Amino acid sequence: MLVLAAASAGWGCARSFQATRLTLPSAHTLVRDQLVIHSDIPVSAQHRLVQELVTRRHDMSYLLGLPPDGEPIQVYLFDEAAPFNAFMARNYPQFPQRRAFFVQTDTRLEVYAYWGDRVAEDLRHEVSHGYLHSVAPNIPLWLDEGLAEFFEVPRGQGGLNVAHLETLAERMKRNQWQPNLERMERLDRPFEMTLDDYAECWAWVHFLIEGGPQHRELLRRFLTEVRIEESPRPFRWLLRQELGRPEEALIEHVRKLSAAPDGPKKDGQALHSVGGVSDGDRG
Repeated sequence: MLVLAAASAGWGCARSFQATRLTLPSAHTLVRDQLVIHSDIPVSAQHRLVQELVTRRHDMSYLLGLPPDGEPIQVYLFDEAAPFNAFMARNYPQFPQRRAFFVQTDTRLEVYAYWGDRVAEDLRHEVSHGYLHSVAPNIPLWLDEGLAEFFEVPRGQGGLNVAHLETLAERMKRNQWQPNLERMERLDRPFEMTLDDYAECWAWVHFLIEGGPQHRELLRRFLTEVRIEESPRPFRWLLRQELGRPEEALIEHVRKLSAAPDGPKKDGQALHSVGGVSDGDRG
């Protein structure tokens, strides 16, 4: 998980205190579009991960109808887990232990991560939060997380988050899952979200983006309201106006995905996408 704030904030993506930054990576700085990457080791501007993160911004702008620019996103990339964990424990002691974080303060958008085996997944997720908050700072938590879970999947795979699909398919087999967008809209504490919450947030977003032009247009309309309205209407109202029974449509969408000829796996392997949270950490 990922989008964080101080305990006094009204919801998980609001404000955070300014920490004392004595141990942040500072040896190298790379600027690519909105990204300002501070690292302990040099990172090439042509590195394929950097290129992918830059391209992800354009993907989000195209798919979601968002402005193609926004305020800078400061990315602090530690070379190892130990200094990253020590920094986070010192400066953000209220945060649980995770591989990566996104933090929105009064004046900055910041990503903290370290160069580990899953750095690409982590940065795709957290930088997606940064892109979203740079143009829609008050985006609801369920949509913020659902979009980050969608866009953390490598390009060319249609946002198919296999871990979440497998979770929901298994719950459906046991009659243990019934989608509830109204409950999703009440989520306001990211660290209290369960694996099932993340899976459902992702499923709603996948349904809206990959379920057809009509669905994608509804999502774009809502994101426009989030950007320009002080108190946008709940998304479920818009969705029910257009689709009648969206929960039933979502169940059918998940059923079709899980029943695809190659099953929920893509390219012969599962894509474990958990955005800076290991499977055992969630919930």
